[in-house]
Amino acid sequence: MTASTARAREGGFVRNLIFENFPLKVFSLVASLALFSLVRGAEDAQRSLFVDVVAVLPDASTGRILLSDIPDRVRVTLRGSRSLLNSIRRDDIPPIQVTLDDTRARLYYFDPERLEVPAGLEITQIAPATIALQWADRAERRLPVHPTIDGRPAPGLMLAGPPEVRPPSAVITGPAPEISPLDHVTTDPINLAGLEAGRHERRVTLMHLPPHAEYEGEAMVTVVVEIAPQVAERSLPRLEVAVVGGEVRELRPARVRVRVRGAPQVLDGMDALGVVPYVDVSELEPTAGGQSVPVRVRGIPEGVELVDVEPPDVLAMPSR
Repeated sequence: MTASTARAREGGFVRNLIFENFPLKVFSLVASLALFSLVRGAEDAQRSLFVDVVAVLPDASTGRILLSDIPDRVRVTLRGSRSLLNSIRRDDIPPIQVTLDDTRARLYYFDPERLEVPAGLEITQIAPATIALQWADRAERRLPVHPTIDGRPAPGLMLAGPPEVRPPSAVITGPAPEISPLDHVTTDPINLAGLEAGRHERRVTLMHLPPHAEYEGEAMVTVVVEIAPQVAERSLPRLEVAVVGGEVRELRPARVRVRVRGAPQVLDGMDALGVVPYVDVSELEPTAGGQSVPVRVRGIPEGVELVDVEPPDVLAMPSR
């Protein structure tokens, strides 16, 4: 028998092995796979999935507030047939409602009996299984609002007086241990950089409070700042007091100190010799003794304001 004849016989054997009773062989394979899937699907298995948690906190009228953090979800492990576990979705299990109406409780236990799962499934574990509860007395305080100022206005300008805050105070509620140390609340920074002269109004957010405290109402205030030309003061000491409207024998004291206010560059260039304090003695009683006369000032440049004179009055002694 030649080699080609042997190969032909081998090929015919393989074809017969594959295609002889082919429909029956295909049916047997499909039935075997179906039987395997059925048996495997009926086997017990486990699967874990996350379930949402909804916390129902006690009413404010209880005077207590919860300090513990309640998890947003817990991990639930289920046991049952593999086919049923594979078909279940997260939405098939409703959220767990945690009702915390007993403010004396120190521990909350997740009861598997209160969790609704599809029939045929068993809960084997909930993690975490418990939550430690910590409570505190609820407090309420009204605190002044202190605006936070940042930056500087344009050159030659300044913040004219303290900012105006509307409303000037805020009410906060929360655990007494957290809010008792607070004596005021601040705002987000108000940047003065580049502001020109005039009134500027800003709506700003109040500072973040401790974790369990909150503001009553909106956590925002209006802050008004006024920007004005920058001013400085200059003191002119020991200026001699001039006399107008008559003659006097003597002034006591004969020299005074004059204080003026204005833009720094104007004050720096002001000639102190041009500022003259004086008294008008035209209405003195000639026969009377020393009489008090108010000191006035002339020669103050434009843009400069008289602050005060020290002393504001001098004693004028009439000539005899």
